Amino acid sequence: MSAFPQVEGYQIIKNIGKGSTSTVYLAHVKEKIKNMVAIKVIERSKLSKSAEDAVVTEIGVMKKFKHKHIVQMIDFIWDRKNIYIILEHCDGGDLSTFIQQRKKLSEKICRKFMQQLALALQFLRSHNVCHLDLKPQNLLLMRSPQLTLKVGDFGLANFMSEKTQMENIRGSPLYMAPEMLLLNRYDVKADLWSVGVIAYECIYGHAPYASDSIKDLCEKVKRVPIEIPPNQVSPECRDLLLGLLKHNPSERMSYHQFFKHPFVDLDHMPSTESYAKGLEAIHQAVKLDSEKQYKAAFNKYCTGLQYLIPCCKNEPDKIKKEAFQIKLNEYTKRAEELKATLYVSKIKISSEEKSENTSTSYDDDHYPTLTSLCQNTPQLANAVEIALSGQMYLVEGQYEAAVEKYKIGLNLLEKLLEKEPPGIRYNLLIKQVSDWTSQCENARSLLQSKEDKGNDQPVDVPDGFSPISRDSCVIQ
Repeated sequence: MSAFPQVEGYQIIKNIGKGSTSTVYLAHVKEKIKNMVAIKVIERSKLSKSAEDAVVTEIGVMKKFKHKHIVQMIDFIWDRKNIYIILEHCDGGDLSTFIQQRKKLSEKICRKFMQQLALALQFLRSHNVCHLDLKPQNLLLMRSPQLTLKVGDFGLANFMSEKTQMENIRGSPLYMAPEMLLLNRYDVKADLWSVGVIAYECIYGHAPYASDSIKDLCEKVKRVPIEIPPNQVSPECRDLLLGLLKHNPSERMSYHQFFKHPFVDLDHMPSTESYAKGLEAIHQAVKLDSEKQYKAAFNKYCTGLQYLIPCCKNEPDKIKKEAFQIKLNEYTKRAEELKATLYVSKIKISSEEKSENTSTSYDDDHYPTLTSLCQNTPQLANAVEIALSGQMYLVEGQYEAAVEKYKIGLNLLEKLLEKEPPGIRYNLLIKQVSDWTSQCENARSLLQSKEDKGNDQPVDVPDGFSPISRDSCVIQ
């Protein structure tokens, strides 16, 4: 076995990866054994002119950018024989190995990785950088303090604006966008195709196309459409995959649509910002509650809980997490009480407007149990949950997301109600579908109004809005 290379200030321990022109070693700072790093050693003699340019780009990008979801470059050194890039050590290996060990990943884990990858891409796009070699092998994982994904290996990265078009082929064929693979011409949306392939591999355990040769792969990409079985994933996940894996880049979802997509749901992922938003909404809810402005208080409770629930789940300290959960349970209970009160009031007002011979009436206690009535029917529970999230987006003024959620939830409920037997649950669902359909139309109108105004000013939610709390506030 050949001796490890000598890198000033570091003690190399072992080889942890090898490529055509480089080897990655695990090392630690001398005399600081716990301070682990990864050292990418690039043999200068094996570098072509284009490869040299790639190394320069990689060092330039990684030196310039610091982000929690991008592998940090600590330093770089060179001598006559090698270039040494000192990187933070990601102790969880790469996403490819993570998927192989588990065969495939749950949507919950996939969403977590998509959120973290989206944050990295947001940062890169803000600096007009395209990675151009996104694949599970280049997404590294940190185990502690919690599972965290970081984008690495910027050897093929390039500075590209939204209007830039490139013609030189680069990347890994299995994850390469069709326009790059077949036409050798591409723009910034090439990375979004790669994201779609990565998400597909997380969910199904393999890439959508597999082949032993580039020629065979190209033929498959040309002739074989990618299918996403509707019954194997949630409607949101399926919509994301279909939107990213469009062969025609003009039809592929945009970065803005990816960052705003309901499956990714960046707005509510755990962060300092979302915690602050949640806390502010809860403070407003308590104040409105004390002033007996119950409808406004209910809406603020729901908004706050949407932000705070993920933060609670992400809290690493067990004692803090338990205390946090107790407080959230209190707010959830109060929101449920307000929901029931608001519904009873609405029914009483409605009853006064109807004749005594109205054929359908609801017990005051039935409505608040709608989601609990659906708990034993997973497909119904999922459909109701999706529609409820649309309602929460409507409350927040996120009308585009609200319409999308309503559409998915209502489409599912329409099919499921065909098989639903008569009874309390059926009656409640029929009424709620009617309410949600009206709310969806309201959201469409509000979205159009907002677009017509051409600004981000909030638009008042109509008085006909029918409140209901989101039982997902206590997802187990």
